[in-house]
Amino acid sequence: MMLFDILKRNDSLRSIVKKGKIYREYLHDARQMSRYYLGASESRGKKEYRIMLLVHSLEKGMCMPNPRPFGYKKVVHLVHILSDYNELNKKDFEYKLGIAILKAWCSFCETHGWTEQKEYRIASEYAQKNGIDDIAAGSRIMSAPHITELSSFDDVVFSRHSVRDFADIPLKEDDIQYALKCFLEAPTACNRQMCKVYYITNPNMKNTLDNTIMGVAGFNKKTVNYFVITYDTASLDYYGERNQGHLNTGLVAMNFVNGLHARGIGSCFMQWSNKYSEDLQIRKLLKLPESERIGIVIGAGYYLNESTIPCSFRKSIEDIYRVI
Repeated sequence: MMLFDILKRNDSLRSIVKKGKIYREYLHDARQMSRYYLGASESRGKKEYRIMLLVHSLEKGMCMPNPRPFGYKKVVHLVHILSDYNELNKKDFEYKLGIAILKAWCSFCETHGWTEQKEYRIASEYAQKNGIDDIAAGSRIMSAPHITELSSFDDVVFSRHSVRDFADIPLKEDDIQYALKCFLEAPTACNRQMCKVYYITNPNMKNTLDNTIMGVAGFNKKTVNYFVITYDTASLDYYGERNQGHLNTGLVAMNFVNGLHARGIGSCFMQWSNKYSEDLQIRKLLKLPESERIGIVIGAGYYLNESTIPCSFRKSIEDIYRVI
C-alpha cells in the first residue's frame, strides 16, 4: 500500500490537513480583502463604489421623518471625487448618479431653508455646471403595495423596496408562517438547510439589537421587528465551502423578505458587519450553539399607507451583463 493511501486513511491526520487548508484559504481571502477593499481601491483611482455609498447615505438622510441639516462633508467629498472625472468618463453611470444626488440634496436644502452653508454653494455650483437629467436620485413616496398570494412574480419582485418605518401593528403568525415557507423553499448547498430564523420578541434582546446593529439609523425602532438569520458552520465540509454560509443566508433571506412582502410586510436587510466581540455578545444573548453564526438581520413590519424611501436608481442591464 502506498504511503499516501495509508496517511489518507488516518482520520486524525486528515483532520489536521483539512484545518490547515481552511486556514490557508481564509488567509488568501484576507489578503484579497486587504488589497482590494474599497479604501485601498479608492486610493488607486477606483472610486465608483465610494460614489454609490455617498449617494445612498445622502438619500437615507432625505428619508428621515424629522430631517435636520446633514450631509455637508459628504457632498464636498462627492464633488471632489466627481471633479476628477474626465469628459469621456462623465458618461459613466456612477458619475451621472453623483450629479443627480447633488441636485436632489440641494433641492432638499432649499425646501428646508438650509442654504447658508458654503457646502451648499459648492454642491449647487458644481451640479448646475454639469447638468444631467436622465437619472433620479433623492427620495420618493411609495404607497403600500397591494400584493396577494396569487400575484405574479413581477408584482412581487418589482414592487418591493426596502423601508425603514412601519405601522405599529403586531405581525400576524399566519403571515410569518407564509414567509417561513418561502424561506424553506430556497435552495441551499446540497440541500443541507443550514439556516435558521430567530424572531426577536424579547424587549431586552430587541433593545440590545437596537444599540448594536450597524445601519439601524433611520429606522423607527419603536415599530421595527427583528429577524436574525443564521447559518451553521458545522454544515460546511471543506475549505472550498468557507463562504457557503453567507451565500446560503442570502438565498433564504431573499425568499423570506419576498414572502413577507407578499403579505404586506415591508423589510430592510441589515448586513451583519459587526466586529467579532459584538457578534459574540449577540450570539451568547440569543443562546446560539457555538457553531452557529449570524448571517444577516432583517428589520420588518407592515407597510405604512405611504413611506418615504430612497430612489435607489438602478444600473442598466448593459452595465451588469456580459456574454463571454
